[in-house]
Parts: sequence; C-alpha cells; structure tokens
Amino acid sequence: MKKFVAFPVLLTLVFLLLPLTSGAVTESKTGTEYPDEITVGQGDQSVTLVATGVGLREKTFLKVDVYTIVSYIHDQAKIEGDADQAIITLKAPKRLQMDLRRGFSRDKLINAFVEGIEANYEDLTPFATDMETFKGFFTRDAEENDKIIFHYCPAVGLTVELNGENVGVIENFEFVQALWTVWLGQKPANDGLKKNLVAEIGS
Repeated sequence: MKKFVAFPVLLTLVFLLLPLTSGAVTESKTGTEYPDEITVGQGDQSVTLVATGVGLREKTFLKVDVYTIVSYIHDQAKIEGDADQAIITLKAPKRLQMDLRRGFSRDKLINAFVEGIEANYEDLTPFATDMETFKGFFTRDAEENDKIIFHYCPAVGLTVELNGENVGVIENFEFVQALWTVWLGQKPANDGLKKNLVAEIGS
C-alpha cells in the first residue's frame, strides 16, 4: 500500500516517493473501501493519486450517516508543515470523492458547501463569481448513492463530476482552496473527519 512517511526535520515533513503497491483504505463505521491509489487522465498522460485518508460525515446527535469521503493527492506531492493546510494549498492533481448515504434537498447540499466555505473565509470576494457558478452545477436534489467528485488538475482547474458526468469546470484556484477548506480548513465540517482525511499521511 502506498504510504506517506513523515520525519519531522525543522518542523517540515520530508518528501518521499511512494512505492507502487495495491490496497485499500476503509472507513471504519460503514466498512466502505476505496483504492489506496488511483490512476487518472491528465491530457494525453496519466497520473497516480494516493489516498491521504477516508472519513464519514454524520449529522445530528443521532449520528445519521450522510456521506463517506476520500481524499487523494498526486503521488509525488510535497507535503510540508500541517498536512491539512498543505493539501488545501497544493497546486498538483488532487481529488475528493463523496459517496452519499442518504438523500436530501438541493438547497441543503449547496448550503453545506457554502456554509463550510463561509466558516473559513471572512472575504469571499476573490471567488464570489465562482461560488455562484459552482451552485449552478447542482440542478436537482441529492439522492442516496450519488457520487460527487471534485478533481483538481493545474492545467484544467477544478472539474466537478456527478455520477460520472462532468457538470462543470472552475479555473480559479482561489475557489479550489476554498472548497477544500470545507473538510480540511481551520473550521471544518467535523474535526474528527478532518483528522481521518489525513490519517494515511505518516502511517
């Protein structure tokens, strides 16, 4: 299994190339498995992404399962300092995949993203237009088993996929960073989920 290994030297994490082996990362409560590495197209080439962690978003005191989510980054990405912040600012291929475990309204889906971003930013001006574009990508209520993928590629920007269909692209990297803060920012959707999404780094 590909692993990031962290050796603190002057408060940084050493950059290592990860071995090519196959395996999976598993969300413990639901048993949901994701490949620990995937290969994705980038123009006329392909790149390998490795999982940094997987988690489960729960809602209310009843701990209702909302979605599982897995984070991937380029297998040759350089991680320095706090892993969560490094992933947010990483200008290399990276991906988040959400697998919904229940249905809910379009408004609730969009508001979850917007409120997550607003919790981490006082000024939305640098990506306000992109935020409106992003909202327009979601045209129906969310359904159980929907798969939402956010894939960033420097040469393209942020591609949003719903159940395998490309629903739009946003080029502004400011918005890419903002979206990733929903799960990895200073005020994430859930602290435990944030921790789980970087759990494979250094393990």
